[in-house]
Amino acid sequence: ENSVKKYYKNNFFIILFLIGCNSESSIEVLEKSKNLINEQKYSEAISELSSLINKFPNSIEASESQYLIADTYAFLNNYEDAIIAYKLVVEKYSSSKSAINAQFMLGYIYANFLFDYDLARNEYETFLDKFSSVADSNLVESVKFELKNLGKDLRDIPALKEIS
Repeated sequence: ENSVKKYYKNNFFIILFLIGCNSESSIEVLEKSKNLINEQKYSEAISELSSLINKFPNSIEASESQYLIADTYAFLNNYEDAIIAYKLVVEKYSSSKSAINAQFMLGYIYANFLFDYDLARNEYETFLDKFSSVADSNLVESVKFELKNLGKDLRDIPALKEIS
């Protein structure tokens, strides 16, 4: 009986180690998810990204994963789910780079896809209030440009006359 206990006690950590080796890291799951997106396996990617967020909620990869879920929904023209997912990024990962981009995308979707200029203005103003000091200056300028030209036809925007 003693030798059986000793055997399990000695091998317990080896078994735990082997179980641990079998699980993927958050970085590996994120890379796998990006590959799935590139392969146009969107629902599979969203599922992997969601499981990463649940398994590693405080990891750096969690904020990027939530952002990729939102981007994938936006790419699929599922703006309702994209907005929910972008808002989650801003709420749960407010100090991340992903939150900055998510806040921008909220305004961008409302302005350019849903044509709800009041909500777009609100989201863009929130972006400027929260993130103008930490966001990339080009993104800040883009938001100011969008705010100035919300609802205008491309032909009515002097800077865009040549391309419309």
